[in-house]
Amino acid sequence: MKTRLRSSHLFGLISIAAVLIGIVSLVFGAEQKQARVTEVVRDVHLLAGQSAARAAIVNDTVHEGIAVRTGSDSRAELTFVDRTLTRLGANTVFSFGAAAHTYDLGSGAILITAPPSAGTVKISTAVATCAVSGFTAFMERHSNNWNKFGLPHGSGWGKMKGLPDEPCQLHTGQMVVFPPHPTHCPQVFDFDISKLLNGKLIKGFKTQLPEFDLIVRNSDNQQHNPPPGGGGLVDPTNQNSLDQASTAHMESPPPMPTPMPTFTGTPPQRPGRQRP
Repeated sequence: MKTRLRSSHLFGLISIAAVLIGIVSLVFGAEQKQARVTEVVRDVHLLAGQSAARAAIVNDTVHEGIAVRTGSDSRAELTFVDRTLTRLGANTVFSFGAAAHTYDLGSGAILITAPPSAGTVKISTAVATCAVSGFTAFMERHSNNWNKFGLPHGSGWGKMKGLPDEPCQLHTGQMVVFPPHPTHCPQVFDFDISKLLNGKLIKGFKTQLPEFDLIVRNSDNQQHNPPPGGGGLVDPTNQNSLDQASTAHMESPPPMPTPMPTFTGTPPQRPGRQRP
């Protein structure tokens, strides 16, 4: 009889513990799906469903279903519970959905960095989905211009939506560029990390990017030990900023003699090449 009572008591304790664990998991999961606005530069608004947009301020909480929109020459920074940090460039619309560690870039440019403990992070656009872990990455999305995804630090993959190609693997110092309506998996390029270090999405904020020192070391190593093949390094920006107020409104560029345009819609040049 005592044994039966003890077993019943133990079962009850286990059940209570399971319920408590479930509650904690739900609460923690909900916290993971929200971010805090940690910096606002100029024109930044929060958009929630059919509600009118309101100006964002530091320490605002951004929940699932709320989009963050920046205006011209504007920037914003969001910090998540798991220490994932996202910086938004000008003319950018950014949000995150129900799935953990999944973010949506509607348009514009972002720089996102996440610690290894955050696991695999997915960034989705209307054209492609990219997944990375333990990384700093930049991504740019324009409906009428070229799209970009690159890794100043880390490793991951990018896959064009609707295409049967296998995901293209990327490592530190590599990027892909693809048109608004890609028909094949883009070529992977080695890009010049040093060109990003003075960009507004890295140095245009009050606080230093968590992986800044790592990115500097990657850049130094790249300069001293260039990638094999002798093709040189592609300039991913052609200017000192990742946030592109101008390209956000450009029409589709004309056919280019090379498959790799810069942020302004003209083909970048490897060292030693001349523009046609």
